[in-house]
Amino acid sequence: MEAIYTCAATFAGAGIGYTAYQRVRNIHKAGCLKEVITGYTQRQPHVPSSKILTFPWMRIVAWLTRDANVIRDLIFDRAASWFVQPCDVFHGWSDQCLFSLRRARALGAVTFVERPNSHPRSQQQLLEEEFSRWGYVAHKPVDPVGMKRALAEFEEADFITVPSKFAYDSMIAEGVPKEKLFLIPYGVDTQRFRPGSPPVGTFRLLFVGQVSLRKGVPYLLEAWQRLHLPHAELWLVGRVMPNIRHAISSFLTDQTIRFLGHRKDPSPLYQVASAFVLSSIEEGSALVTYEAMASGLPLIFTPNCGAVSRDGIEGIQVPIRDVDALAAAIERLYEDPGLAREMGQAGRRRAEDFTWEAVGPLLLSAYRKALRTRGKPT
Repeated sequence: MEAIYTCAATFAGAGIGYTAYQRVRNIHKAGCLKEVITGYTQRQPHVPSSKILTFPWMRIVAWLTRDANVIRDLIFDRAASWFVQPCDVFHGWSDQCLFSLRRARALGAVTFVERPNSHPRSQQQLLEEEFSRWGYVAHKPVDPVGMKRALAEFEEADFITVPSKFAYDSMIAEGVPKEKLFLIPYGVDTQRFRPGSPPVGTFRLLFVGQVSLRKGVPYLLEAWQRLHLPHAELWLVGRVMPNIRHAISSFLTDQTIRFLGHRKDPSPLYQVASAFVLSSIEEGSALVTYEAMASGLPLIFTPNCGAVSRDGIEGIQVPIRDVDALAAAIERLYEDPGLAREMGQAGRRRAEDFTWEAVGPLLLSAYRKALRTRGKPT
């Protein structure tokens, strides 16, 4: 079995580029990688350069289109499509692979699309509701051109991979046949993310991710400020996005809330936290939830985070946009350090079942099953 994998993001970089790298690393480890096509790459030790096709000029394109990823993705896809060779399996990222996918199908490949979020229409509905709630109308939350491309990819691809039950359910709700879907979770590096030493005498709640409306941050800030917990801090790690600046202005002077900005490596911050919170309105399966569990932190999370943590075992699940539930969950972990410690230890054990090495074979299994359904050798 030979697979070609494409991704416009920085291969082995951050975000989806990191996820793509981990997927490809396992495909290569299994001896099934024909080639990965990507815009550009960071140094990494596992995938040989002979297997990586890059377009160095994509750095310029990415800079010029930094506020319009849909244009970057279209240019990348057009270029990548010229280099797709005959293979057994083609796997591309959502919004980035329509022309490459068509080329691969014409060459006889079984085709996959990786969807890292909920269905585009579900995503659009949730985020438009959120933007409207907070009076943010400067930009559309989902680019209509990118959405049109994603829907065309879903229609034309043989199969679609999604990383969580939340994402899977959104696809089913929008009419995607379940026979077309594979649920394959993300993973975590349990060597890099390890339990540390929680602060003594201080309860420190950690949030990692873009500080944005999509992440439900206004509800978290309101819940936190409502509690007035003594000897407690809320740390928010991530870039503050334009869509939320007006909604958080009243919290900037609160001495118990720290906006720490983007950190290239947040792992040391997990190690000095008491608990982790992600109040997201829409995700696919947030990598930070895996990282927090691996770091031994109890989680407060919404079902829309796509987390593999379980309510009452590794953390506390709360509904989206529910300030009362967020406040109650925070207070519960604050008041009961023993419960927090127990959930954190359970989270570390759970994370060990979701290393990148553990989830890697699931993708290879999906490829083989797909080939069998098409009557092709595996």
